[in-house]
Amino acid sequence: EEMFPGIQIVGTMHGYEKDEQVIKDAINQSGADILFVALGSPAQEYWIVNHMHSLAPKVYQGVGGSFDVISGRLKRAPHLVQKLGLEWLYRLLKEPWRWKRQLALPKFLIKVIRE
Repeated sequence: EEMFPGIQIVGTMHGYEKDEQVIKDAINQSGADILFVALGSPAQEYWIVNHMHSLAPKVYQGVGGSFDVISGRLKRAPHLVQKLGLEWLYRLLKEPWRWKRQLALPKFLIKVIRE
């Protein structure tokens, strides 16, 4: 809210709630127009595709670890790396366990295109 004056954050939820109806009810009752899902890839993309038809928001965005970076919990890449568009590579090198998850992205894209 400090970074974006006028924005209305109408709800947040941790990713550990297991009751999907509780999650959907909270989202639909919030009045949100945009839903940010931060479950990591590809889980967040699958979650969006599987639930968007029963939810009220009009825009859905998988944000992965973006909120960790914005909040300062994770350090961003050096400025030069950012300018070169290689921040994804920096994060991959700093967090090598991510590479296997990245292999799922092309498969997900193909499934989306086929639908």
